[in-house]
Amino acid sequence: MKIGDLVKYDESFGDILDAAGMTTDMSGLENCMGLIIGQDGLAFVVQWFDRHSKFGAGSETDVELPEFLEVISESR
Repeated sequence: MKIGDLVKYDESFGDILDAAGMTTDMSGLENCMGLIIGQDGLAFVVQWFDRHSKFGAGSETDVELPEFLEVISESR
């Protein structure tokens, strides 16, 4: 995983939260798509582009752990 990769939430993301006792509605997050735009220690800065973003059709930037992400398309 590196800057420029296109990512989505890993399918196991909801299962990990459930196992930790953090019950939350994850419906729809499997459809989120984002671009890694930076790195912050072991985590990645992801610019999300989807209807679940704070700005509706806009984008949102979050720091995500690699365990919760799956690469859709690798940058060159």
